[in-house]
Amino acid sequence: MPRADGRVGFGVIGANWGRGRATDIQAIPEAYLAAVSSRSEARARAAGEELGVAWHTDYRELLRRDDVDVVAIYTPNVSHLEIIEAAAEAGKHVLTTKPLEITVERVDAAIRACERAGVKLGVEYMARYADDTYFGYRAIADGRIGRPVVGEFSYKCYRPQAYYTGTRGTWAVDGGGAMMLQAIHTIDVMLWYMGDARSVVAEWGALTHEIETEDTALALVTFQSGAMATLVGTTSFHTDRPGDQYGSGALTRLEVGGTEGAIVVADGALAMAKLADGSTLAPVERPAANAFQDFARWVRDDAYASPTLVKAPDGRRSIELIEAIYRSARSGERVVLNA
Repeated sequence: MPRADGRVGFGVIGANWGRGRATDIQAIPEAYLAAVSSRSEARARAAGEELGVAWHTDYRELLRRDDVDVVAIYTPNVSHLEIIEAAAEAGKHVLTTKPLEITVERVDAAIRACERAGVKLGVEYMARYADDTYFGYRAIADGRIGRPVVGEFSYKCYRPQAYYTGTRGTWAVDGGGAMMLQAIHTIDVMLWYMGDARSVVAEWGALTHEIETEDTALALVTFQSGAMATLVGTTSFHTDRPGDQYGSGALTRLEVGGTEGAIVVADGALAMAKLADGSTLAPVERPAANAFQDFARWVRDDAYASPTLVKAPDGRRSIELIEAIYRSARSGERVVLNA
């Protein structure tokens, strides 16, 4: 339960990528960071000392803490289910990095575990919290471009061969390649903008890397509404965008044409807005600063609703579509979702 002052206590599991995300928890008034954990003692200690919180080398020790209400998971994809089940059994709410898990079957097992325990489960899709990406959602949801008809969605970046070391880009641990690791953010926004997918036809390949999964995939998605969109995900596209230790920065595009207008968000910035009423663009305030603020508010209030908050069923949609993309690419046939 939240503390007497109403703040929700978070514990971060995975002090590599999670170390940076922990500062986002410390930046919001509704929450505080209680502890971090990592299998590496050096990494756990360094993160704990930097952040000024307790640290553990066994995440189960973190789960036993009374000052932890929510665990935020930043560990390899296939490990999420085990931690979610343990957290649920300990009575902790769970917010996990994308993907929730690597298959729909494992996602459903995680959802069932949290439902049995009566705890909340969500997924951090940080692209929803970019100002112009949220404006795009708001313009579509408010009917300012009419009914969505056609879309283009892409996530293109470059990763050197050295990026794919160890288990990265494997089926067993990561659950896929470019679609599961990188383009999943764009897939989440595509479904957020366009609604549930009905069917997909896809092609894929490892075009420039020696990996068992894909470094490039293209899909044609038809939605329940009848609208259609193309989807591109690749780590074989050289860009001039500033990168990091993984490779070059990404080029992204979110484009939706409707019956009365259109919206284009390119590289996180609004590139075009043709609105149905002919009005000019006005700033739209996001409901939350980040996923941690959304989730903390949901923990404090069961009735809390926010379009940027990704609850488990919403997070499941991305994995369901990615599985369908992979099935279509393997079979060469159209795959109907929920069939």
